[in-house]
Amino acid sequence: MLDGVTFRMARTPAEHADVLRLREAVYVQDQERLTDTSQTAATFDRFDAHSFYIVAYSGAEPIGTVKIVPDSAAGLPCEDVADVGKLRAEHRLVEFGHLMTLPDVRNNRVGMRLMREALVHSVRVHDVTCVLGDFFVDDLEGRLRDFYTEIGFFPVHGPYRDTRFTGAPLSMVAALDVPDAARRCRAAGADGSRVLRYFFQDFDAYARGSSEDADIPTGTGRG
Repeated sequence: MLDGVTFRMARTPAEHADVLRLREAVYVQDQERLTDTSQTAATFDRFDAHSFYIVAYSGAEPIGTVKIVPDSAAGLPCEDVADVGKLRAEHRLVEFGHLMTLPDVRNNRVGMRLMREALVHSVRVHDVTCVLGDFFVDDLEGRLRDFYTEIGFFPVHGPYRDTRFTGAPLSMVAALDVPDAARRCRAAGADGSRVLRYFFQDFDAYARGSSEDADIPTGTGRG
């Protein structure tokens, strides 16, 4: 259900303001996990100088976003709790965070498309081989949600209680080996998981794309 939905990189002050509007709508008003978006200044936002936000729009209205944090000398947000030194020695890392959509568009594949756009950008522009995420888990046993395990994410740290959020489920840091996921997708072919194929069936094509091609156009999503 993505007809009429567009995806673009936040570049202007207005587009960055849209990210904050989404955070207010989701984290403060809908989920009540924060009391004010200013609480994120010293935590989530300290990586913003070298991060990217992709925003989904329905017409002119922002309906979802995801944050991309490439690895740098500043490290990654998940390193507040997890040791990723071994992964860093073997991979080029990026962390995805703050994947959110407005309540009335959830379950309409907007979040999944945002994550795919983040993956394509990260592979093309940053030559990433490992994606990290700090995810809420399904239950008290601390299992990753099936969506993430289908793609190939595996636990790195947790489950743990993220005290930055009020009343949130347990969290877990997990990682995805991007080349391995692409190999598994090729090996399984049409018999593979639909979720895995959504992200990786055209991996060779988008991995060959130039960094100029990776700038997300203002186009209609059909994901």
